[in-house]
Amino acid sequence: MLEASHPASPRLVPEPEEIQQGYELAFEQRMVRGHPIRLFTFPGGSLDASSTVLCLPGLGASGRSFAPMRPLAAERRFLLWTPTLQTPLTHTPLQWNLAALEHPDARLPERFALVGSSFGSLISIAYALAHPERLKALVLVSPVASVHRVRRWALALSTLVGMPKPFAYLFAPTVARVLGGRHLPPEGRAEIVREARRLSPVELLRRLQDILTASYLDDLERLRVPTLIIHGARDLLVPLSYARDVAARIPGSRLEVIRAASHLPYMSHTGTFNALVGEFLAQHDS
Repeated sequence: MLEASHPASPRLVPEPEEIQQGYELAFEQRMVRGHPIRLFTFPGGSLDASSTVLCLPGLGASGRSFAPMRPLAAERRFLLWTPTLQTPLTHTPLQWNLAALEHPDARLPERFALVGSSFGSLISIAYALAHPERLKALVLVSPVASVHRVRRWALALSTLVGMPKPFAYLFAPTVARVLGGRHLPPEGRAEIVREARRLSPVELLRRLQDILTASYLDDLERLRVPTLIIHGARDLLVPLSYARDVAARIPGSRLEVIRAASHLPYMSHTGTFNALVGEFLAQHDS
């Protein structure tokens, strides 16, 4: 069914009228390790589990941010994963999401392709290093593997979206413009702003702490999964030189640069992004 309000969890699901045009997706809530995970799928998309593509969003985004990938859903089953809004204090958000992806309650197929953006790329890298046998292919968008090459001022700016009202409401649109770039459509910007405002300041800071302590660069040479890296040349959070460094460390990886894009190329340059990902996934279906 399409996403609707959920009386037991008023903050979990926005009201239908809040959802931007083009971002209306089918919605399923799965309890994984006792916590709700939102999984979005494309209505009318493929149901073939053997073609599953799992997408992990950025820092304050939901899986719905991948809605512009809809044209690829005719041939592949997309699961757009949204981390729980409140990670248990027993784990870091990175640790918890890794454990959730590994848990039987996640009901993921034995093998699948994985797409991770920004903070989602950090989770994807960690998962690919731990479970390469489960991945057909890996797509890293605006990759984050170590904070040493991430611009700290942009990380600090991104914390503003989690501040209490009215501070968040004042600065969240500015942060979305910085991350999305000038080519991000208004509906995409509104999607990012709305979802980021729903994340608590504590949870946002905990996810930022995972980024600030990340250190996977030296492990990337062990990655044995076919990998495509897509980066926007105008990314103000992760420099292009960093994406090149990540690509150079992953054996056999391929780097594609979208010149006019910023940190969210799948939302701002949909046609180019989908063409790159569709071609790459087709090469590694088996």
